[in-house]
Amino acid sequence: MTGQEIVERTWEATELFGKCGKFGGSVTIEIIRQGLQGEGIRTSARDVFVDGVPIEIDLIIPRGCAKPTLGDLLYDPMEVAVALEIKKSGCYGRQSLNSIRHGFKQLAAKGVRCAYVTLEERKSYRYRATRKTVGAPCFTLHWHQPENEDFKATNDWEKLIAFLRRAVRS
Repeated sequence: MTGQEIVERTWEATELFGKCGKFGGSVTIEIIRQGLQGEGIRTSARDVFVDGVPIEIDLIIPRGCAKPTLGDLLYDPMEVAVALEIKKSGCYGRQSLNSIRHGFKQLAAKGVRCAYVTLEERKSYRYRATRKTVGAPCFTLHWHQPENEDFKATNDWEKLIAFLRRAVRS
C-alpha cells in the first residue's frame, strides 16, 4: 500500500460511518497497521501499553523477540522498537502537543523510541507536530492546504517504512 492509498482508504471508511472522531481514529490506526504489515513490518494490536508507563500507545513496532503479556497488551520496554502515536487529522493546540511530548518523554525514559504519524495536517498551522514540538520524528502523509481545500501527498510513508526498518534492526 502507498501513503496515498492509506489516506484514501481511511477517508472512504470514515465517510461510510459518518462523523465520529473515535471511529476515525480507530480506523486510521487499523489501516496504517495493515499497511505496515503489508510492508512486512510486524505490529502490535491497537491500544497497548509498555510496562512502567501509564499511557495508552496507539501502535507498537515490536522487536523480533517480543512476547507481550496480558492478552498481548503489555510489552516490556526492551521488546519495543518504536511506539507510534497516530492521528487522522493532526494535533489541535499546544495542550495536545504537550501531552504527546510528555508521553514520549516517559517512553524515552524507559529506552523506547517514539514517532508521530498523521494522515493529514495543515502545514501553516502554528501548533502542528514537528520533531521540535513533540520530541520525536514526525511523518505526515498529506498536507492540507485550506486556502483551496486541496491535499498534497508527501513521501513520508516511504520515510516511515525506512525509519521503522532501521529501528527494528538496531
